[in-house]
Amino acid sequence: MAGAGKCLALLAAALMLAGAVLGSEDRPRLVGAPVDIPNTDNDEGLQRALQFAMAEYNKASNDMYSSRVVRVINAKKQIVSGIKYLIKVEIGRTTCSKPATDLQSCTFHDEPQMAKHTICNFVVYTVPWLNQIKLLKSECQ
Repeated sequence: MAGAGKCLALLAAALMLAGAVLGSEDRPRLVGAPVDIPNTDNDEGLQRALQFAMAEYNKASNDMYSSRVVRVINAKKQIVSGIKYLIKVEIGRTTCSKPATDLQSCTFHDEPQMAKHTICNFVVYTVPWLNQIKLLKSECQ
């Protein structure tokens, strides 16, 4: 009987904890879980990671024109032993041939046969205090 009572008490405590966690709209996030970056234009670390990802993308691409970001669709930041950025962007082909030095001044192609827009997912890992950056994933559709 005493064992059943302990079991019921433990089950009740577990259910109360689960209800508190699931029922709270403003519940704290898990430590180390990815969090949304709400203002992508003003996040300096994200902008550096995105610039690095695009430089690596353009190096690997066999297109004669450079591409640049049209818009950030979604961006998350995850604190690990550094910072991992999970970025979903729309990129477009510019009128600047490779290697372009200042991509932001490059305009996008107007002609439909030259315009090319692609959705890409990048994962960039940075360790700012060691001045390290690495592109872990680059998938484009």
